[in-house]
Amino acid sequence: MSIRDYEQAMKSVADPTRMRILKLLEGGEMCVCQLIAVIELKQSTISRHLLLLKRAGLVKERKDGKWVHYSLDGSNSSRYARKMLQNLKGWLNDDRIVKKDRIREKIARDAGPREICERGMTLPMRRTATCCPAPRKEAVGTR
Repeated sequence: MSIRDYEQAMKSVADPTRMRILKLLEGGEMCVCQLIAVIELKQSTISRHLLLLKRAGLVKERKDGKWVHYSLDGSNSSRYARKMLQNLKGWLNDDRIVKKDRIREKIARDAGPREICERGMTLPMRRTATCCPAPRKEAVGTR
């Protein structure tokens, strides 16, 4: 292990978007399109962040036809990256953005990569009690 390995691991988690990606991947493997839909950034931006996380040994990829799935890499060779992933589980769980991402993550996982890609990398609109109350309907002739 070198100071470069340490630097790479630390720089990787110093970016809010990369931290959001890591927090999402705590829930298991996700396709790139699912990450795009949850975080709401362009594909090129998410891919650049994933590349940096992969180089740091924090995530690994698995290709399945046209889909590319990412997950946390607990088997990596960098002890700094391994320790970072161990510590990550206790970090930021009460953060407002992480909580919002968790709600959107569930929708993305339920929809699956195919539906998200067909929708142009957006989540299907599903109302949940924790994020979007249903609009009130006015009775006909009440005005």
